[in-house]
Amino acid sequence: MFQFTETTITQTQGTQVQLWTIPELLETHNPLPGEPLAERNAAMRKVVEMVAEVYSELSETARLRYDFWKLLLPRRISEQRFEYTTKVTDTYHWELTINELGIFYKDISGDYAAPNTVSEQLFSDFWFYGPLLPIPDLDIRKQLVALIRNAFAQAGSPASYRHFDLFEYPEQPVSPLNWEIGDHNASDFVIVRDYGIETGATNWRDGLVFLNFLSFEHFLNVPSPETSIITPEIRKVIEVLLARKATPNKEKDRAVPNDNAESKRLFMDNGGNTLYIHTDGFGDVYHATDAEEAVWRAELIDIYTQRLAVEDNETVLAGIAQSLQFNGAKNVGDLLLEATQTANLKAKQSLAKILVEQFDAERGAEVLISLLEYEAETDYWRNYVFNSFFRMRDNRTVQNFIVQCLQGDNEIHFKKAVDVLSMWGIYGDKDLTDRELLLSLNWEDANANGPYFRETLEKTIKIIQNK
Repeated sequence: MFQFTETTITQTQGTQVQLWTIPELLETHNPLPGEPLAERNAAMRKVVEMVAEVYSELSETARLRYDFWKLLLPRRISEQRFEYTTKVTDTYHWELTINELGIFYKDISGDYAAPNTVSEQLFSDFWFYGPLLPIPDLDIRKQLVALIRNAFAQAGSPASYRHFDLFEYPEQPVSPLNWEIGDHNASDFVIVRDYGIETGATNWRDGLVFLNFLSFEHFLNVPSPETSIITPEIRKVIEVLLARKATPNKEKDRAVPNDNAESKRLFMDNGGNTLYIHTDGFGDVYHATDAEEAVWRAELIDIYTQRLAVEDNETVLAGIAQSLQFNGAKNVGDLLLEATQTANLKAKQSLAKILVEQFDAERGAEVLISLLEYEAETDYWRNYVFNSFFRMRDNRTVQNFIVQCLQGDNEIHFKKAVDVLSMWGIYGDKDLTDRELLLSLNWEDANANGPYFRETLEKTIKIIQNK
């Protein structure tokens, strides 16, 4: 159970009570343990709302975690299941599921728990620290990263590139590295498997007392407690095996290799969405670093921005706008609005619709209204603009324009505006289903501008602007 104040969360489990500050929640590995994932997710999203009070005091690590939870849209993650095995003396079967709640490891064979035990992991915990339980296949780890990255509101955001280091696990010697500390009565042990590290304890009476698992990524990224079985001497040996030095809370990207043309082609062809690369079966040939992807993503944004000025097909332009947003372009609405300045009529029409429906409805309405400049050439544009207003009841720009039409001296616009009011009534505005009111809005009375019409117009304007 959680209780929230302005800057803290109190977690209560039975008789145990723990107070979490915002920095602790954003900097701690596995925050709010022991609660269902849905509740932990909700709590972390609540933290995002609370951060404003202390943002200037946060460390870089905490700000990255804040960025992660602020921009992650878990609803974008479609459920996926993976099955695989690990091998010691026996073969152990695993099932991993990722969905909008988090990551679930099912220990089918009972390697580290009772058979069919399911362990849960927060998205942020996986993203920054690596797998909680074994995932031997690098391609599966890559697909999980791609699935989560695809759920970011902006794929180019700071946190979207700061996941744990993806690497192929090293081959183990014939006899695995292992250490035993203690005597025949009781001892602790560390064993390096080809998919991670096991730690445990035995004693003369019970044999195996416990067996825990530590992924190589957790070993490299999660600070070890002072009481850890893995001593500094043991750690150094394992780091040499992994060819990586442990860097807790590592935030820097790897260096950019000189040439990776095939990976770049796949990245560019898939619009920066690496998930598609894996689902299309090319994950085994895609070997891009985070730094490379950041450079390519910037190139994609430039390419898409330039294409806004030359494309006029609505479907193509909508795809470009979505790709710009996915790849982290700033102010996509501004880019679309800028493109309207030099666009042909067809492109301007498409850009207006995309703005209205996806990015900036008010400014999109302004572009839509500007198409009336061409109504003298063909009444298509007049009909298109006013018909578009039928579904824009709550748009303030449209409301103001309809009022102007009712107050103005353009007969056609006046009558079109009344048609719009009638459709708003059909689509749910009960105040505009008053037949007598709508019949009173006729051009002859508007021209005469008598007291009754002015009263009707005033009443209508209040209805329009009160929504």
